Amino acid sequence: MGVSRRTLLLGGAGLVGVGGTCAALTPRGRRLLGWTGPDGVVPDVPPVPVQPTEWGAWMGSSGPTVLVLHGRGGSVRWWEGLGLPRFLHGARFRCAVVNGGDDYWVSLVPPVPFEAALGVSMGGFGVLDLASRQPLKAVAAVSPALFPAWEDAERINGFASREVWEAHEPLRHMDTIRSPVGVWCGREDPFHDAARELARAVGAEASFDHGEHGDGYWRRVLPDAIRFLGSRL
Repeated sequence: MGVSRRTLLLGGAGLVGVGGTCAALTPRGRRLLGWTGPDGVVPDVPPVPVQPTEWGAWMGSSGPTVLVLHGRGGSVRWWEGLGLPRFLHGARFRCAVVNGGDDYWVSLVPPVPFEAALGVSMGGFGVLDLASRQPLKAVAAVSPALFPAWEDAERINGFASREVWEAHEPLRHMDTIRSPVGVWCGREDPFHDAARELARAVGAEASFDHGEHGDGYWRRVLPDAIRFLGSRL
């Protein structure tokens, strides 16, 4: 039986439609279409006190200390914009929020003693690096920027050398992470696969719901990360 030109055209259109749908189901496709879950909202509650210091700021006034590390290009002000002082309302710990540079915290000297740590993106790398070096009561890593290979790390120009990256990359030191770890990373985040690998290896309490590498997702999961820390302090 012959096939008409109209049938061929309709079939071709169907294949394009299927191809478009398949493309949309990739992490990049979902990001482009905004299929990344709802944005989180800063709670309408009073913020905890913020006290500037020479190294950053204290957020909160009492309780055990949580070291807080920002993402690349961040600062105390970035955390304030994200809403951290309001998310901390009712928390039974205080945060030492450190201002850093862009070196993935590899030269970090913590300015105060601390019992737990919270970090986002580059800060997630930083707190997991700390956890590979010392025991902590809890480590909350949100969208941790992890690099399975030197070629991945080299591309972002964040490390002075391959040797520095090898010495600090959490994926290379998972066997020394003994602390309770929480990991949150969106399915549409470029770091999703690496974060899932680490979470599985260290037995982390983890969430990999839809979400991209950005403020909307971070505001959505910050309450869970703060509860995770609070339950262990």
